[in-house]
Amino acid sequence: MKLLKNFAVFSVLSMLSLPLFAQSRSVDIIGFGTLVDPSGNSVFESNGGLDDLDVQFDSEQGFGAAVNIFWSRRFSTELAASIVEPDLQLRSQDPAAPLFATGSLEMIPITGVLQFHLSPDGKVDPYIGAGVAYVLFDQVNDSGDLGDIDVETIDFDDDAGLVLNAGLSIDITPRLAIYLDGKYVPVKSSATATFATGPGTTTDIDINPLIISAGLGFQF
Repeated sequence: MKLLKNFAVFSVLSMLSLPLFAQSRSVDIIGFGTLVDPSGNSVFESNGGLDDLDVQFDSEQGFGAAVNIFWSRRFSTELAASIVEPDLQLRSQDPAAPLFATGSLEMIPITGVLQFHLSPDGKVDPYIGAGVAYVLFDQVNDSGDLGDIDVETIDFDDDAGLVLNAGLSIDITPRLAIYLDGKYVPVKSSATATFATGPGTTTDIDINPLIISAGLGFQF
C-alpha cells in the first residue's frame, strides 16, 4: 500500500539520520501504540436525488515511532509518525430515509514538534510543545456499504497544519523510559466523493485528530 510504503521510508530515513546527531546530542528513539480520535465532522452536500450526508469518524488504535533530538537540556525536536485506519461513517440527514454506510480511511500523521522539558534531569519529565503536522490520507473505496448509498470512492487530499503537544516521560533505567504523549492536530481535508450516478461532489472535511500515545523510549 502506498501510504504504508511512505511510512516505511520515513522510518528508515529517521534511523539513518541518528548517527549525524548522536555524537554530540542526546537522542531518544521511541516506539509506541496510539489511539487516534478524529473529532471533526462535516457534510457532503446533496448530489442529484441523494440527501445530504453527515460524515463522522470512529476512533481507532494504531502504532508509530519517533526520534527526539535534544539541542539543550530543556529543548528538543521530536519527529514522529503513526499509522491508523479509522472507520468512516456516512448518514443521511433525512430522518425518513436514514441511510447509513461505513468505510475505512487510512491516515498517517507525521509531526515535527519543538518541545520544552520542565524537569529534564528528573525521573519524571513533563513537556509541552508545538510544531507542524502533515497528514497523509488513502482513498476510501466502495466496501459494499458505501455502494448502498451510491458512493464509489472518496478521495481525501493530504493536508498540513499546526500540532499542539504535551506529555511526560518516566525513567525506568538510565537508558529506558515510559512515554505518555498527547497531540492535537486541527486539520481539514478536501474530500471528493465519486457517485455511481450523477456528478461527484467536493467538500472540506474536518478531521482534527487527537493522538494519544504510550510507548517505550531508548535514551542515548
